[in-house]
Amino acid sequence: MFIEPSKLNEAAVSSLAQSGVEVRSYEEIFSAIDSLTDTTILIDPKRTCFAVYDRIPDTVKIIEKLNPSTALKAIKNNTEIAHTRQTMINDGVAMTKFFKWVEENIASGMLTELSIADKLRGFREAQEGFVDVSFNTIAGYLEHGALPHYSATEKSSSTLEAKGLLLVDSGGQYKTGTTDITRVISLGQITQEEKEDYTIVLKGTIEGSQAIFPVGTRGYQIDAITRRPIWQTLRNYGHGTGHGVGFFLNVHEGPQTFNPSNIDVPVDPGTITSIEPGLYRVGKHGIRIENLVLTKSLESSEFGDFLNFETLTICYIATDLIEKSLLDQSHIDWLNQYNQWVYAQVSPRLAEEEKVWLAEKCKTI
Repeated sequence: MFIEPSKLNEAAVSSLAQSGVEVRSYEEIFSAIDSLTDTTILIDPKRTCFAVYDRIPDTVKIIEKLNPSTALKAIKNNTEIAHTRQTMINDGVAMTKFFKWVEENIASGMLTELSIADKLRGFREAQEGFVDVSFNTIAGYLEHGALPHYSATEKSSSTLEAKGLLLVDSGGQYKTGTTDITRVISLGQITQEEKEDYTIVLKGTIEGSQAIFPVGTRGYQIDAITRRPIWQTLRNYGHGTGHGVGFFLNVHEGPQTFNPSNIDVPVDPGTITSIEPGLYRVGKHGIRIENLVLTKSLESSEFGDFLNFETLTICYIATDLIEKSLLDQSHIDWLNQYNQWVYAQVSPRLAEEEKVWLAEKCKTI
């Protein structure tokens, strides 16, 4: 294994050695390649730079395949799945406390995109097993929400006011799993356009989450299912619908994605992937509603084996932004069931005042 030595402690080096893995620094990789003779090696061409590939001696047989560890990481075992479910409760507690805090302090005029990101980290740090954030929090207020990969700086950080939409895309790295979640909340007065955009994106999240599909279905097909209610209103978004998520590993993990260009990777049972449709109006607002889902075996019929999704993310979806006339009964039923499930999972970990607050957020529409 070629790795920066400072990234491993003595216990990790010892454990790797017991498994027959020799640890060497990055600087030694070219000398190691030069020493290869009549042997066979496997490389992942999508993950190997040309300088390394070109250095391989002609006497070495090269097999070009996906890194075998990729599938092992992507398909979670039962222990990883069980830990992830518990981690989602912990993360949901942090998110609930955070949104309650934002709502109660918005009138102070002291909240900024940067300060709320720091506060959210604090709520996560209080949860068991927290190690770090899984990426820098994207807190986009008003027009900043229309920038999908916005990162606030001291210069750009907006002060929040009691109006408009706030988009928060965040996640945590816990010893028991990795989270990634996006929610949009109203800070006060909102427009009809904002309500309609929010509701249409929510329909996409729901339809993607409810998908039932045969074994072998590709990510681009899930992407299309999720986009359908958005396309029907002549709206669209310019990023993929979802990415794989690791288990206390990378928050973006392959090989599966829900992306229009990904046509050769099936959606396999045991994988965890995000469903995160969005809608962005430059200079106005951005909306994205993201949950992580677990692909599961559903049932077999004479037509084959079918799969579906289990939603893992546990955090209420705001209902005060919804234009109810745009939802079918199936969407309403899903949303009500989801929010009631969120309350059942999170409320035992909350103080009485927090329970009352969350119950109001999770009430049926």
